[in-house]
Amino acid sequence: MDLPNPPQAVGNYITVKRAGNLIYTSGHIPITESIKFTGKVPSEVSVEEAYKAAALCAELTLSTLSTAYDLNSLTPLNVVGFVNSDPSFTDHAGVLNGFTDKLSEIYDEKATRSAVGVASLPLNVSVEVQTIFMLNG
Repeated sequence: MDLPNPPQAVGNYITVKRAGNLIYTSGHIPITESIKFTGKVPSEVSVEEAYKAAALCAELTLSTLSTAYDLNSLTPLNVVGFVNSDPSFTDHAGVLNGFTDKLSEIYDEKATRSAVGVASLPLNVSVEVQTIFMLNG
């Protein structure tokens, strides 16, 4: 899988941190040099586009992880996704499937997941996702 360039921290934080054999990632948003998914789901961004945004968040997360770890040495444990959604929207899980479907292209083991609707996200992005992985061995 070709991965985009890993995002750099834009504030007083780091994008990946190890604690024992657990690897935590900061929230990743669907923005690269050439792609930007912004707007509320579904009034400004379709569920299908938001799914793609979540998949991009997965690629960016994997890219971040690959800067410090062999992806094959990791197991996904937990995914928490936030969807910038209209108040009546209820298909947050369908959006976050974009992230976990992308993970399943690499990992056989599934992670636990939460999909949460929120009133806004940084830079008005459609999706933000943070994760916990386990370092095997």
